[in-house]
Amino acid sequence: MENSALLTDLYQLTMAQAYFREQQMGQATFSLFLRSYPPNRGYFVSAGLQDVLDYLESFSFKASDLDYLT
Repeated sequence: MENSALLTDLYQLTMAQAYFREQQMGQATFSLFLRSYPPNRGYFVSAGLQDVLDYLESFSFKASDLDYLT
């Protein structure tokens, strides 16, 4: 897929629309989390964080993506 920005879920797009409508353009905080926590796990090692940051920096929608959403 050329642009994977549309692979996000509707909740995230709805929240982005609300922030944009209210002109909330300040810095944002994102959380990465685990959906299930294995039993007896005392720690986790995070890998690939730079890949996530690189992805977010290039995250955008083309005009055709926005047309699809509206």
